Amino acid sequence: MSDGHDRHDTDEPGPVPRRTVLAAGIPAAGTLLGMTALTAPRPAGLGEPQGDEQITSALAEHLDGHRAVSIVLLEPGSEPRFAGFGADPERRFEIGSVSKTFTGALLADAVDRGEVTYETTVADVLGSQADGSDIADVSLAELASHTAGIPSVATRWLPRFFASSFLRHDPYSARGAEQVIADALAVSPTGRGEMSYSNHGVALEGQLVAKAAGIPYEQLLAERVAEPLGLTSTYAPILPGKLHQDAHRGHTRAGLKAAPWTMNGAAPAGGIWSTGADMALYMQAVMDGSGPGGDFSRHLLHEGPDDGRSVAVNWMHDPIDERDPTIWHNGMTSGYASFVGWHEGTGRGIVMLSDTARSLDAIALQVLTGAVEL
Repeated sequence: MSDGHDRHDTDEPGPVPRRTVLAAGIPAAGTLLGMTALTAPRPAGLGEPQGDEQITSALAEHLDGHRAVSIVLLEPGSEPRFAGFGADPERRFEIGSVSKTFTGALLADAVDRGEVTYETTVADVLGSQADGSDIADVSLAELASHTAGIPSVATRWLPRFFASSFLRHDPYSARGAEQVIADALAVSPTGRGEMSYSNHGVALEGQLVAKAAGIPYEQLLAERVAEPLGLTSTYAPILPGKLHQDAHRGHTRAGLKAAPWTMNGAAPAGGIWSTGADMALYMQAVMDGSGPGGDFSRHLLHEGPDDGRSVAVNWMHDPIDERDPTIWHNGMTSGYASFVGWHEGTGRGIVMLSDTARSLDAIALQVLTGAVEL
């Protein structure tokens, strides 16, 4: 999935400074990618260019190792520019931890509806179920900013996680919503108050918001974000049997086919599928604050050290050019990669979705900072 803190292997084309290459992969993704790299690699061939020729011409050389890629460029006062390689704007991709931003929208929308506040605690939502838990007083704001001290993967599930990852299966599939909550209640937080990226924490966040609303997460996503914004191809399948028939298997970094991720109860942290066309609508609404949750992407919950990363409601803020922040999130499953973000100074935004688990961070940042001109 996506990770604002844990490192994973990243491609670094062009002159982007090392400090600006953003890490956002599944937990211990470096180990996972190392394991899959031990198997025989499959040569990748970038798909045929489609759409905006200026975009495809500029980006092709930066996408070695990728196959199907969907790209959207968003600029102030202009219609979205679509491009792709072997993918049109309607092709669905796993968006991995970019899903966390949708969970942020649901949280902010629930705050606007008066169902919760950012200071609502685990115990406020779960009542006596949280009695005796060390995370009973953890707030939704802490979960949405990765400062709750909850590990990224529940300790008791780590062996299953690594075994499933090695076999290129969905490592989150065995735990439903109630198990995600129960595992979180058993946690003793460490480093609370400091940012430490947590898939488990955001999975809990999403399930708590769903409980407060009295609606399952996947239904909440459909009714409060997808439908209002006209995102006709965006959904959280939760279980493999609910995947659309057009769901493609992605590829590991080594080129091996990977099973789809639906993530069951952990879906709020990374189980959404979407398209370039839908993500363009979503990003426009987030950037201008017109969508569910309003301006939640700019509502800072945790401010980092000087010149460091801050966190809004499930969005990362980085001072990439030391003036205006870049607001972003990325994602990676075992078979897909994604990046969404924009630069506050220029208003330029980008969506990049790939069916190969190779980081898109560096090239996306070069587009946003103008190092690569489109």
